[in-house]
Parts: sequence; C-alpha cells; structure tokens
Amino acid sequence: MDAKRGAKVWRGIGMALVFTLAGFAMHGILSATAGEKAQATPEILAEGKALYEKKCAVCHGTDGRGDGSAAYLLYPKPRDFTSGRFKIHSTMTLPTDQDLFNSITNGIAGTSMPSWAALTEQDRWAVVAYIKSLSPVFQAQSPGDPVAIPKAPPRSPGLLALGKKFYKEAGCFDCHGLSGKGDGPSAATLKDEWGYSIVPYDFTVPGRMKRGSTVQDVYRTLQVGIGGTPMPAYGDSLTPEETWALAYYTLSLAKAPLTEPAPSQPGTVVSRFVPGSLPLDPFAVAWSKIPFVRVHLEPLWIRKQPVEEVRVRSVHNGKQIAFLLEWDDSIINQDVLRSQDFRDAVAVQFPVAMAEVHGAGHPEPSFTMGDQHGPVNIWHWKADWEADLQRYRDLQDRYAGMAADLYPFNQTAPPGSSVTAQVKAPTASHDSTFLTGWGAGNLLSTPNRRSSVEDLNALGFGTLTSQPTEDQNVQGRGIWKGGKWRVVMVREMQSQGDRDTQFTPGQSLPVAFAVWDGAQGDRDGQKTVSVWQRLQIEKGR
Repeated sequence: MDAKRGAKVWRGIGMALVFTLAGFAMHGILSATAGEKAQATPEILAEGKALYEKKCAVCHGTDGRGDGSAAYLLYPKPRDFTSGRFKIHSTMTLPTDQDLFNSITNGIAGTSMPSWAALTEQDRWAVVAYIKSLSPVFQAQSPGDPVAIPKAPPRSPGLLALGKKFYKEAGCFDCHGLSGKGDGPSAATLKDEWGYSIVPYDFTVPGRMKRGSTVQDVYRTLQVGIGGTPMPAYGDSLTPEETWALAYYTLSLAKAPLTEPAPSQPGTVVSRFVPGSLPLDPFAVAWSKIPFVRVHLEPLWIRKQPVEEVRVRSVHNGKQIAFLLEWDDSIINQDVLRSQDFRDAVAVQFPVAMAEVHGAGHPEPSFTMGDQHGPVNIWHWKADWEADLQRYRDLQDRYAGMAADLYPFNQTAPPGSSVTAQVKAPTASHDSTFLTGWGAGNLLSTPNRRSSVEDLNALGFGTLTSQPTEDQNVQGRGIWKGGKWRVVMVREMQSQGDRDTQFTPGQSLPVAFAVWDGAQGDRDGQKTVSVWQRLQIEKGR
C-alpha cells in the first residue's frame, strides 16, 4: 500500500444517522412502492409533516434541527435535518430517497434509532419526502448514483490475509484496535463534524454495524465512507479485490457469528389465560410452560455492551395479570448507597388510555414516556428495592465508621442509651417527622418497603411522577442467577386508581420495555428501550 493510501485512516464506523421515528402502522395516502422516490406533492408533504410532528419532533425538533425535548438524553445525537449533512448514504454525496427509506425501515444498530418497519410503506415514504423538504440542499444538489457493488468473491484464506495486511498498513487499528475491539490509541479522541465524540465500532461484536453487517454492506462503507466522521471513502484508493479483502477481514474479527436473527420489530406479547393463582416466583415451574417473546432494545446512550433484548412472558387469570422479564446481566448491582453506584432495573410501560386527540390510525401516545395528550403508566422494578425488602440498607451499611451528630429522636431507643446506639438503630425505628423524605411520603426514602416495584405516570420526558402511596398496587420479585435477571410484576387487571392502565381479557394494547444496567452507569434516561410492542390478552376459558 502506498503512502497516500496508508495515510487514509479508517476511523469510526461508530456514529450514524439517528431518525428516532415512533409509531405503529398508520393509514397513509402515498401509493409508492419500495425503490420509488418520495414524491413531494402537497398532500404527501402534509401527511409526512403530520407524522413527523406526532412521532419524530420529540427527538429531531419541530423544525428538524435535532433539538427536540429528548435530544439531551440521546447519544449519538438526533440528526439536524436542516443541515443537509448525513452519515449514511450509498453515493459519494447525499443519501438517495432509498437510503433515507432504508434508515427509517431498518433503523441504525447500536443507536436510539429503531426499525420502523411497523409504519406502513406509504407513511415511510411520506416521512422521507418531508425530511427532504427541511433542507434546501436536496433542491440544489442531486445525490448522484449509488456506488456499484460488484459480485463478492468467495471468502478465502488468501483474501483474509490480504485484508489483515491492509488493516494494519492503513492504520485501521489506530481507532479500532489490533483485535478490533474499538480500543485503538486514538479511539478516545475521535470526534465528528458536529463536535460529538465518536465510539469506534467494536468488530468483535457481530451484527451491529451501523450501515449493515453483510460483506456487501461493509464493502459499501469502505467505498463511500461515513459522512461527517473521520471515516474516509476508500473508493479511489482500494481496488475491488482489496476492498473485499478488508471487508471480509473486519467481519472475521467477530468472536462468534450471529446464531439467531434479531427479534422482529414490533413483536406481539400474548398474555396467556391460566386458572388459579399467578406465580410471583420468577423460577416457578408454571413459567416454563409459557413461550417467551424476544423484544429488541436500543440504547438511548451508546455504550460498549448494551442490553440488546429482554425476553417477556405474560399470564393472567381474569383478575390479575403478571409479566416475567428476563435479560442478560453479568454483574448484579443492588447497592446505591454511594453517589457513584447505580442500580439494575427494568420497566414496563402502557398507555393509560388511547387518547382521541391522536386521531384514527394514530391512537398510541409517544413511546418516549408518553406525551401531553397521551399519559402512560410505568411499572418500575428496582434491584435495590428488592434487597430492601429483606432488610432496608442505609448509609451506615456502607460507611460503618461514619461520624454522626446527636440524634435524640429514635422512637425505640431505650432511655439513657448512647448516641452511637441511637444513630445505628434501624432507620425504620426513627421518627419520620425528622427524616423529611420519608415524612413527605417519598417512596425513595421510605424504609418500610411494600414492593420492589414503583407505580408511576408520565406525560413525556421530565414528567415522571410517582403515584400516591395508597395507589402503589404492583407487586414484584426479582432474582439474579447465572448471569441473568428474572423479574416478575403482578397487578390486579382492574384497579381503583384512575391513573392506572386497566386490562380486560380479549383486549389488545401497546406495551414497551426499558432496562437499566447499573454496571454501565445507567440511570434515568440512560437506558435501553423498546418501541411499542403489541400486548394481546387472551380471553378467559
């Protein structure tokens, strides 16, 4: 490889166009088929604009500037459509209509952009047309023709050896590391054109490349690069044989091939009818008789090893409904007594009701914790609360030798007992009047836990509110075993709370999930989430 070629360092297949579009299949008015261009008629633009405002503006902003109310929670950041600069394209310049359509349809692996194949094809084309209208660049410039992808040669030891040679000589290891883990010497310093840090892709993880993970996808990435990042286009410096060699070699760095396809998006969770009492034990034999559904999760904040799926089972007996949630987590995190510690957690989300304001064909609220016209009900299980059910832990459990001032308000302290004895008495024995969080009814401060699940409501990001103590009616139990969490949540199908989602046999409604990994610093909006799935509740027998 010559010096010119070697100087072009392959940097960061780690960032991607983020179109966080939300919604279920909706009625559209566009009659295009895959491969056709998005026709910008007034009717189509109006339909695309309506969809965009209902489903996309929360991340990308009302005017498409990437400044929606959820943008601060997302990394990579939502794309500023007005700039006309895109990362994913099959040409040497702008994305084609088909490129934009594919990004919406397939999503972007490893980012908060999920697949939106659930939108009708007509609606996806309408959104493409509207996105293009947000920037004048599409009227001023043609994207040109997609780069041609020749027929791939068979993978061979010779091609892999040639690819390994180029991987070193072109400096790919500088960002992606010699073994492809994304830990090269320059990895921590990389930024894109927008000033955001880039996380180089970890080639040892199969099936998660942003543009796609087939050898043809990697070939295309090498040819056109990734717009706005240090990843250059190699189309003018590598021959087709050399490009195929490098594509095969990068794919060979995966520790193991993909053993099964990703879960379908969205999927359907069936709540099976079972007579008798429902199992609260996550390992009860009854659960093994219920098939699970794999639900795909996307990280709102990129990390090396996100939780990529949660496996869901559900049953009901006509009076109560229960969910069993299972996900892989190699480290248990139940202690949050220090500011640097974070809990493992999982949540289930339902719409409180299908608000009419969303209109026919758009009945569900935003999956991003609801919206002003569509409140959601969230059941949030917390690993530390699970441990607190056995014994409430407080600061003295972490800092046994901590100094303390006189605190004479311990209700159970015997007369004449020492200050130390009073301070180290169980928190629940103290007078709640003088512990303000507990006294005010804050469930986070309450030492007398009744459940490991908090029952909440939200109307979008920043509105999460705990239900009153008397309405906390979801029971839960979680067990960590063998590198997996299993959590059961149970509630009456019909409750007295007007903020609760009500369940009826035979009903179908949206459901979504979120998982927090404490070992990776997850908290609040830093989590992995699903889009709306469909919950189908079987009729009783």
